Amino acid sequence: MNIPEEKELIEFLGSRPQRESEEDSLFYDTAAFAFSNRVEDFKLTISPFYDKFILTVKDHASQEIVSHIELRSVQKLEIVNGQDYNKIRLLHGESDIYQNVLEFTFNPRFKMMFEEQYR
Repeated sequence: MNIPEEKELIEFLGSRPQRESEEDSLFYDTAAFAFSNRVEDFKLTISPFYDKFILTVKDHASQEIVSHIELRSVQKLEIVNGQDYNKIRLLHGESDIYQNVLEFTFNPRFKMMFEEQYR
């Protein structure tokens, strides 16, 4: 999985990751970022070498899981900064015919968009 630099992820998510190994580069490690927007709490775990992406979203007040997604074939994770939004875009499940695009917005509330794009 292609990913932004660790510093960019920290700035975007506002959280330092818990890493399995501080000695390995982020690409060969597993990193878990925990952060909140005051409405939902998030745990985002990435293992770039294994193309793995896990996102768990909980309601801040009740701690009930609102959303959970676990992907094992992510080609790219990118940060998209716009005037009115900041989001993470994933490129997943590529084939000769299509590619899946998932976009996650975390502020002011969590939103997820999934689109299958034909080539």
